Amino acid sequence: MTGGTLSTRRALIALLIVALVLRLAYALSLDPLAPYEDRGGDMGWYLDTGYRFIAGEVPVVVPSGPIYLMFAGFWQRLFGKDTAAAIYAIRIVQALLSTGTVYFAFCMARRLIDDARAGLIAAGVLAISPVFVLEQAQILTETLYIFLVMGGLALFQAMAGRVRRGDPVPAGAAAGAGAIFGLATLTRAVFLLYPLALAIFLGWLGGRRAARLAAVLLAVYAAVVLSWTAYNWIRFKEVVIGAQGITSFAYMGAHGWSGPQELDARLLEDAPDHAAQDPSLNNRDPALIKGTLRTIQADPLGYAWRRVSELGGAYLQPHGTVLFPGESLKALARAWLQDDRSPGGLLRLVRGDWFGAKLALYLFHYGALILGLAGVWLTRRRWPLMLPLAGFAAYLTLVHLVLMVTPRYLFPLEPIFVVFAACALRLLWARRDAQRTARSAG
Repeated sequence: MTGGTLSTRRALIALLIVALVLRLAYALSLDPLAPYEDRGGDMGWYLDTGYRFIAGEVPVVVPSGPIYLMFAGFWQRLFGKDTAAAIYAIRIVQALLSTGTVYFAFCMARRLIDDARAGLIAAGVLAISPVFVLEQAQILTETLYIFLVMGGLALFQAMAGRVRRGDPVPAGAAAGAGAIFGLATLTRAVFLLYPLALAIFLGWLGGRRAARLAAVLLAVYAAVVLSWTAYNWIRFKEVVIGAQGITSFAYMGAHGWSGPQELDARLLEDAPDHAAQDPSLNNRDPALIKGTLRTIQADPLGYAWRRVSELGGAYLQPHGTVLFPGESLKALARAWLQDDRSPGGLLRLVRGDWFGAKLALYLFHYGALILGLAGVWLTRRRWPLMLPLAGFAAYLTLVHLVLMVTPRYLFPLEPIFVVFAACALRLLWARRDAQRTARSAG
């Protein structure tokens, strides 16, 4: 083992320890019973539905994939429903999963430009990034989903590198990637089509041998995803691939979200023929599809503007600011720029609720976004390793040009941007060193 390798390993271990300590310190400081009080929100739904799902007590098809329900339900079945021990267990495991994401980011950045220092930069940023410390304590799908996606992409990136060099790749690696991608899809169904694109890319990259690996990946992926389809068909006689609800998100993307009651009222107006046949709208899909198409046909330019502006707003708004109470930092800054611009107004802005914490979220988010885009450009010549990562960002962006989007739905792209940002920083620093050396030699 060389000195450089040993020092890199020690630095990585130190960063992983820092990441885990920060996550556990925050997660274990929170009230363990608070998530149970969120009866009408997502956390309460995942806890209650997961508990009943494990016991087979859910009487209808659930609109989400089963993996996070099983995760949340398992710990409650083990330690008891509405107990602090179950929440502590969930948060401890999620802290470990979030720390695993830090490790995957290290592997991806190091491999992308063949420089361990880029990997350490990516790991260091994710270790202390406020939004990742905050998010892993929430009883929501993001932490598990990001862990699975990053792990699967890190494995796939390693496979693509070996295929490109002509090195042998065991079929077990392709099967493992397919299984991980399948679990990710059954956590958040929006990932459904991307493994197909990755398999096509792998087959194109390496010819016949790589095509066999792609076939293995797809076969295992399909088996995992279709197991949920088989379950719902056997139990409920319903065809579900990934999850239900895509038509609802397309409809909300066309109209905007204003609450469940407003959604029902608008749906009755948009699809009166279907409502006359089924006043209760038990089967909403035909009405949702008809309402979405009617909205697009009535004002295609307005629809396009709504989708582009909503997507742009979701990219520009950091995820996690809603966890802090008080007036929006963005609203305060906009009001100061438009109406005040005085030193006193700026002082009131700085003294706003949770200004420092929200500012940190903005700085990390915009730093990752701007430097991440630079990193995509700077690593373009290493496209076999770059495209699987950048392709995920492009895929999710295109999906949410159609489906409703919020900053939370784009949050899984944040670690990808951090990986590219770390590579950009390392390449720019190396370029600066080379220029200084050339000037010295001259």
